[in-house]
Amino acid sequence: MKLTLVISTLSCGGAERVLVLLAQGFIDRGYNVTVITLSDKTTDFYQLPAGCSRLALGIMGNSSGIVEAVRNNIKRIAVLRKAIESSTPNVVISFLRITNITTILSLIGTKYPLIVTEHNDLQVFSYGTLWETLRRLTYPYCSVVVSVSQGVDRGFKLLPESKRAVIYNPIVVKDNGQIDQLPAEADFNKNWLVSMGRLTQQKGFDLLLPAFGQVAAKHPDWQLLILGKGELQQKLEQMRDNLGLSDRVIFTGALRNPFAVLKQAKLFVMASRNEGFGMAHGEALACGLPVVATDCPSGPGEMIRDGIDGILVPNQDASAFTAAMDSLMSDESKRQQLAAKAPEVAERFSIDAIMTEWETLIHKLAREKN
Repeated sequence: MKLTLVISTLSCGGAERVLVLLAQGFIDRGYNVTVITLSDKTTDFYQLPAGCSRLALGIMGNSSGIVEAVRNNIKRIAVLRKAIESSTPNVVISFLRITNITTILSLIGTKYPLIVTEHNDLQVFSYGTLWETLRRLTYPYCSVVVSVSQGVDRGFKLLPESKRAVIYNPIVVKDNGQIDQLPAEADFNKNWLVSMGRLTQQKGFDLLLPAFGQVAAKHPDWQLLILGKGELQQKLEQMRDNLGLSDRVIFTGALRNPFAVLKQAKLFVMASRNEGFGMAHGEALACGLPVVATDCPSGPGEMIRDGIDGILVPNQDASAFTAAMDSLMSDESKRQQLAAKAPEVAERFSIDAIMTEWETLIHKLAREKN
């Protein structure tokens, strides 16, 4: 069976990592897999598995006005349609909302079953009025919307149940044992807290920094490492410096092997305002780290078992977050108790279990098509 997976880029991000994991899983189960990216290869962060075909269309770009935007999007739709048809798929799977809309429009009038995957909560995460309007108009024309958590799925109650499914992301740790080059300020003799994700407003690093600042003086033997990159890096670095944390908070950039750092750390912390599923949370648990996280909409509460492998605090409650972080930094036995249960996440969201759910859905759609 032939599958075609469509995404905007293979840059550093959770959905992009999920696509690579699923591509490997499908290939391991005997599927013929083609990945189409709207970008060219210059933005790639992730490498596709051996045996996976790649079509990099190079059709992304900014438009100078509405007229040019319409013209460019019509062109993208036409180019994408031709690329999908050339891959002769039995089923198409698209990733992330804007790409989902583009893929739906490109396949109108064709025979291909189309699964679109949603990684963000509609109720708290928007791409703007235009794209949300287009989503409402186009999503009824796909075969199924697969949400990565129950929280994300709740945003699609207007769609019939036959067009909705929840399939969690797989949690897989592939550690080659080599730590990426870290900034010189990262001290291997310190206890590390780690946080990881795109440096965006969604991930709440602007909440995490002052929370750590409240307890940093009490715990001089701890450093906070923030793994990731994004548009807020300069502002966050300035906030760090203003808080007097220049030698206590290290921005590492995006790491190709974050797992080696996670395995060196003592505690994982995330102050996200919202999530879809929270791959970073799961990967930290799989590496044996206790997690302190906000119980934000969609994801963390479906993964982290409060008091068993981590601590969930009310969303955007700075004092509660600080207290939970301080509590675990101060109590090694409590950290070890939570850490002992943390790796069970890799069994609860194993690649084999997730791939079986995907296969069931794909074969159902293929049968319905015939």
